[in-house]
Amino acid sequence: MLATMDFEIMDSLDSLNDMVMNTEEYKNYCKYKGLLDTDDEVRNMIKHFARLKEDFIDVERFGKYHPDFSSKRREINQYKKMLDMHPIIMEYRRAEFQLQSLLDEILFIVGQSVSPHANIVSSNPFFSNSSNSGCATGGSCSCAG
Repeated sequence: MLATMDFEIMDSLDSLNDMVMNTEEYKNYCKYKGLLDTDDEVRNMIKHFARLKEDFIDVERFGKYHPDFSSKRREINQYKKMLDMHPIIMEYRRAEFQLQSLLDEILFIVGQSVSPHANIVSSNPFFSNSSNSGCATGGSCSCAG
């Protein structure tokens, strides 16, 4: 009986997964992820940023005592800002956020339907119900009731 129920749950999850993959949020995410991976300008900018980060890590080991610390930090911050302002990257981040919000909402609804005391961890505080009470924190809990 338990194995049958497990298969039913897995089938339901497959169905839920298919529904998520048919949403605008998922399609937009895939579109901009594809552009992020295929656009030569963006790929070159990301590679350059990775090199700047590696250079900064070498300098950062010595902290503010390294002669290039301030200039390298300024350079990487300026380049990151330029990278973040690129239209493809901006749209990718927006699509990523929207998809994550959808997934957070689904997780919240499923968790709350199982138990109003389920600990739901989310980057969105609206869909997170972690409080400082319950089994894991040693506080009062209604699980035994």
